[in-house]
Amino acid sequence: MTIAVTGAAGKTGRAVLAALAELGVPTRALVRPGRPGSTSAVADLGATETVTADLADASQVAAALSGASAAYVIAPNVHPDEPSLVANVLAAGVPRVVYHSVLHPSVEAMPHHWAKARVEEALLASDLDWTVLQPCAYAQNLRVPADAVLRVPYSVDARFAFVDLLDVAAVAASVLTEPGHSYASYQLAGPELLSVADAAVLLGVRAERQNINEWYLDTPLRGYARDALGAMFAYYDEHGLVGNPRVITALLGRAPTAVADVLARASERPE
Repeated sequence: MTIAVTGAAGKTGRAVLAALAELGVPTRALVRPGRPGSTSAVADLGATETVTADLADASQVAAALSGASAAYVIAPNVHPDEPSLVANVLAAGVPRVVYHSVLHPSVEAMPHHWAKARVEEALLASDLDWTVLQPCAYAQNLRVPADAVLRVPYSVDARFAFVDLLDVAAVAASVLTEPGHSYASYQLAGPELLSVADAAVLLGVRAERQNINEWYLDTPLRGYARDALGAMFAYYDEHGLVGNPRVITALLGRAPTAVADVLARASERPE
């Protein structure tokens, strides 16, 4: 058994590789071309093999996935052609695919969520053995800012089901290695609904709403990525991103990690 992980050099890919390495599972890390140091970084996490492949190149993807028994599919973040990229993975002939989607992909008001829903439709229409994971935003995204002001371009009172990335990785490792998860879509939400204002209290900082127009001026992103995230922030402003922890609790066999515990764990790490 060799499990391939696309997007292996990103934070989600690294976490999934580490979780599989803990189980002693051979892994093949796919990294994008032009990422210096990524090959050695994923090897340090326990990847058995590392290969470079551009997901936009179907022949490269097919060669990189040849012989793999399963693939954990992570697309590049907020990519305008995610359905096409994942289609190349699905066409590569790997018998089992676990797709890293997002909580509530069916919301058309968030374009990159909607794109993931299109990928899920493609999985439904395929002959593959598939599972879909739909995680909320990671609790790890909440970090102490340099000026002790946690700024977001949406309401600081909007509620989220922030989930621990390590819990998501543990679930990924389970569904990749255990039977009984075929044709399932799993919502992965944290154990509580918290706002950015709540998180700021836990971090001991102040929360502040950034004007969305200032965010547009400040962000280095351009084109689809900027516009898609701007649309997401507008949705967050009205609705947040809420979910239910019952599924992840059952998959983990324990309660999912609380945001306070994730933040405390991060603060204990040496600089």
